[in-house]
Amino acid sequence: MHFMILVLFLVAGMLVGGAWSAYQQGSKAMTVVASLLAAITVVAAISWMVGAFGK
Repeated sequence: MHFMILVLFLVAGMLVGGAWSAYQQGSKAMTVVASLLAAITVVAAISWMVGAFGK
């Protein structure tokens, strides 16, 4: 289970990087999409880490 939390944080980091890259390129739609996906992934990882999804 701890492995999946790590994977979620890694995916969130990649999405943040993608959002930053899209922002620098001027793509507003992709920036919003990548940012929202990154936020959802971080919330899911933190929720899983504190046990909100149960055991």
